[in-house]
Amino acid sequence: MTWQKWWCCLALWCFVLVPGLANAQSTGLEIVESPVPKYNLQYWRPAPMPGDYLTTFGTMVEDEWRLTGGFYFNYAHIPMSISQSSTKAEKSIIANQTFLDLFLSFSMFNYVELSVVMPFALHQNTDFREARYPLSELNGTSGVSDLRILVKGKILDLNEFPVGLALIADLSTPTGTKNRFISDEAVTFGITAALEYNFWKKARIAFNLGYRYRPAKDIYRHTMGQSILISGAASIPLFIEDLDILVDMAGEITVDPKNKSLNEAERPFEAQLAARYRFLQGDSWARGLALTAGLGAGMNSIGAADVRVLLGLSFHWVNGGRLGFGHEYGGFLTEVEPCPDPELTPRSQIPERCRNLFIDSDGDTIPDHLDRCPFTGKVGCIDEFGCPLDRDGDTIPDCDDHCPDEGGVVDRFGCPIVIVETPPMPEIDPDALIELKDNKINLKEQVFFETGKAVIKSESFELLNQVAKLLIENPHIGNITVEGHTDSRGRYDSNLKLSQDRANSVMKYLVDRGVAPSRLNAIGYGPDKPIDTNDTADGRARNRRVEFVILGLPGQ
Repeated sequence: MTWQKWWCCLALWCFVLVPGLANAQSTGLEIVESPVPKYNLQYWRPAPMPGDYLTTFGTMVEDEWRLTGGFYFNYAHIPMSISQSSTKAEKSIIANQTFLDLFLSFSMFNYVELSVVMPFALHQNTDFREARYPLSELNGTSGVSDLRILVKGKILDLNEFPVGLALIADLSTPTGTKNRFISDEAVTFGITAALEYNFWKKARIAFNLGYRYRPAKDIYRHTMGQSILISGAASIPLFIEDLDILVDMAGEITVDPKNKSLNEAERPFEAQLAARYRFLQGDSWARGLALTAGLGAGMNSIGAADVRVLLGLSFHWVNGGRLGFGHEYGGFLTEVEPCPDPELTPRSQIPERCRNLFIDSDGDTIPDHLDRCPFTGKVGCIDEFGCPLDRDGDTIPDCDDHCPDEGGVVDRFGCPIVIVETPPMPEIDPDALIELKDNKINLKEQVFFETGKAVIKSESFELLNQVAKLLIENPHIGNITVEGHTDSRGRYDSNLKLSQDRANSVMKYLVDRGVAPSRLNAIGYGPDKPIDTNDTADGRARNRRVEFVILGLPGQ
């Protein structure tokens, strides 16, 4: 090859390489001189339903028709930056971004939950402040983002199966007021499968796998569009029953056909650590209201913030620092360790909650937790439920009845008595809080106790005073059984004990007001005798009651 040909080849190579070298020396800033892409940069999308975590969905739904909601503030520091090759430095396309997410959720049929999330961009700013950059318009801007509509369908209930399973559909509508990196200006949708497990029988963990469609967009030389969603979370009790620690990690992998070379910037990932504290319990509409606060960090990718700060107030479940806390109260019904065999285990090594399972208060060989009449049975004189046999229906158990086949009005030995004159039943003021009907002293209002306790509230004193006055002034009414009843929530043995304690409290109150102790008896039936459904709040309220049953004439 002659020297002329060598020079021609060298010139040709220079023609090819020089533009490439010039491009390699580019600062990278010229790419942000184009219009701002129509893209929602808000990567943190809250999971709004009560059984959810932060951005990861749980599988459970509320077990009744209920409206819940709340809000999250989230501040993102540098959710997107761009390298300047010449200086090996970076400038933030978005330096700071603050969002408010308002949401409502509505549970239906015990297996479906519907949610609506309305995001608002409160403030954002950029490092590109010069007028020649379209991004300069973003400084100090705010606006409405894209409305989300979510539907969760429960497939496997975590209370009934080893794992919980649910499907979540997520639709976003283009409600953004103007593109400021806060709206896709297009419809996007996704479908996610959620799997959940009670880890260590004390905590919940969940894993989500999903797909999200959004139109492909060129975001400053990066292609974002259709993607696979992967996330996982855990909710772990911490020290007290109203405090949980949450760990939530979420990632996204772009799978759009228009993306030819997937790089790190197109695989956003963030992790958050938060505390969730429940400060309202009980049966009120606001039960389960919880405060959530946390911090997060992400990879150097599109939408994932270097640092994220979270603060929210919402109806989200808290596992709590103790087991067996019902999720109707805003917690979660966790599984407990099985009790050891009492015949093979020293009593000192049996947990306190298990010892109650072996107690037999009346000695009728049926443990209290299985005995519907745990304080009145005798061996050989009970039915299959542990209650005394009374074949003549005179309220005197057969074992103590001298006339077991002769009912009616009887004396304390169960034998008929001759009534010379039946005293008239007392007249009761129609405005009174009590009435006599069907062998009962019927109450026109409930006896109220402190939540979870047997302490009578002062608002019920007047009601019980009227009961005491009626019994003192009318000794012929006879003996009275004070019955305590609860709803079906919580553990059976705890409800049984609570109902007995409350019946005892009412009986003591009447004795303190002058009613003869010999005329009174107290029995707690727990949830065994409901008068209404336990599937609604009103039904459960009616089932939590105290009743006064007239047994017969006093044994005098």
